[in-house]
Amino acid sequence: MIRFLITFSFCFAFVLLLLSPERSIDLTSPPTLLGDTTYNMETVIAPVLSGLPLSIFSWIGTKTRFGPFLRRYLLLDNQVTTLRDLASQMPEVVPLHHPIYRMSNQEVKEYNESIETGSIDRLIPFIKDEDLKERFKDSTVVKLYDAYVSKKLSPVATINKVLQSIEELNPIYKPFSAKPLIAEILKQAADSEDRYLDGKPLSIFDGVPVAFKDMINIKGYVMSDGSSYKTKVAESDDLIVKRFRDLGAIILPPTTMTEGGVTPIGYSVYPKGPFNPYNKNHYSGGSSGGSAVAVALGICPVAIGYDGGGSVRTPAALSGVYGIATGYGRIPFSSHLSSTMIKSGVFGESIADTLLGYAVMARDVDLENDFFSKMYDGGVGGFPKAHLTALLKSKDSDSDLSDLTIGVWDEWLEDATPAVVADNKRVLNELVKKGAKVKNFKIPNIKWARLSHALKISNEFASAWDGAFHDPTSNLEPNTRITVGVGSMLTAVEILSAEKIRAYTMDWIRKVFKDGGIDVIFTPTVPLTAPKVTPGSLETGESNTPLTVELCKYIFLGNFLGLPGIANPIGFDEGNDGMPISALVTGFQWDEDKVFRVSAAIEKLGGERKRPSDAVALI
Repeated sequence: MIRFLITFSFCFAFVLLLLSPERSIDLTSPPTLLGDTTYNMETVIAPVLSGLPLSIFSWIGTKTRFGPFLRRYLLLDNQVTTLRDLASQMPEVVPLHHPIYRMSNQEVKEYNESIETGSIDRLIPFIKDEDLKERFKDSTVVKLYDAYVSKKLSPVATINKVLQSIEELNPIYKPFSAKPLIAEILKQAADSEDRYLDGKPLSIFDGVPVAFKDMINIKGYVMSDGSSYKTKVAESDDLIVKRFRDLGAIILPPTTMTEGGVTPIGYSVYPKGPFNPYNKNHYSGGSSGGSAVAVALGICPVAIGYDGGGSVRTPAALSGVYGIATGYGRIPFSSHLSSTMIKSGVFGESIADTLLGYAVMARDVDLENDFFSKMYDGGVGGFPKAHLTALLKSKDSDSDLSDLTIGVWDEWLEDATPAVVADNKRVLNELVKKGAKVKNFKIPNIKWARLSHALKISNEFASAWDGAFHDPTSNLEPNTRITVGVGSMLTAVEILSAEKIRAYTMDWIRKVFKDGGIDVIFTPTVPLTAPKVTPGSLETGESNTPLTVELCKYIFLGNFLGLPGIANPIGFDEGNDGMPISALVTGFQWDEDKVFRVSAAIEKLGGERKRPSDAVALI
């Protein structure tokens, strides 16, 4: 039977390739016109496989001589050459590799004049202003700090509870990919407790547990990137981990992620997880799923992720927590600098916790050594300084939105399941009641911008994992091999075409925000709630490109153009086992403060917020 399937697949692929030659491009009458704002977000065409069929398909597609032809056919079947059609219509547009918006001198001057009231120094290392203490009173980070200062709770007691929770919950939900280094973690807690007893805590994060996605170095742990292929123990911390450790945070084990971060669905074969904190029969979202699940379960109030294709916002949405993916280049880090899509982000129990985690990462940039600052202006002044002015400028900035304009594309917002659309429209209406104005906008060729993002990141995956792909001992998951293999079949012309579309779309979005007077864009985070885990995927994983692309319907713009965005939990889908529903607030580059302001307003609306039944309370 297996031999028959293999032979049939060979023949089928060969016939398809013969019937699908590279088509010519008619520059006089291109089939897709540049600038067309017709809404069209049809999903891609690809097989949905798990279990044995996935293993067979992956073997044929990546380990046989027919593989390159089959992978190329998949690209042609999804009209990859349309990107060349579009690129041919903008011969003078320069391809945009890194999605960075560089301000003019006048913009820099106006920006710097407006940020004094929103300095991050007002929050880190300590919250100094009484009005800010009131604003952050519901933050778990602040509650733990206050409890430590008042001696109502100790760091050692808290961390013992955390370790017990990991022992009990990790076998069920798999938020962590490695066993905790218990002696080291308890030593961190004891050192923190000593500092509080001496009246010298390092910051409000002193003694607070924080987790990090398994794609950056954490001293003493293997940075596996979600794969069994990587086994080296890290000898030092990534810059982001060091920032938290220097402030006294208790560093937890790495959190589970999908192998290589190649899928936003969430499940990974190597660690056998993670699973949705509200129902383990559903996906958590990925690829930073472990970080989202750890926060949702109450194990830590803040966790760090990375986002190249919604990898923070998607699991935040499916797992019911807050999650910001910052603008490209906003957060300095040491790993994965070769990607033009990846940016860091924060998961939080509340907007206040999310904001505090962001403040730690965005402060005190080393201009001489920061990769992104040197790219921006050679490290002379660096990119625009992070601030929170829009949120912190007044006590009622999250209740009076009369000076705010929200961008909405009705067809885009409504292209989701009824439950998701209903809750997002409800929240939008409530924001309007707070004074916000709504302005309509559109994005030209949005389907092809989304495809450009998908192909660019697939190509970057292929580059990053090329060695493992060709290493016969790597044992990569079947879906990882397919993703990397497809990414390796893209031509230089197609990648440059995608980068031209990136440049064109970036300029269009700049006009939407800057010239159109829009402060933020409002959409659902994902168009559906957490899907159920496919039974056959537990041993092999799942290759589901249509679902992957569907999950990226709203978030892709943030990675493709480097825009900041926050996923906000706003309700639950009772038609899908009570899975969380989320709204996405997206801003222009360097405008994280506006995104935080609107998200704080959404949180203040109240509404139903229920924790997972197995969640723990640290305080």
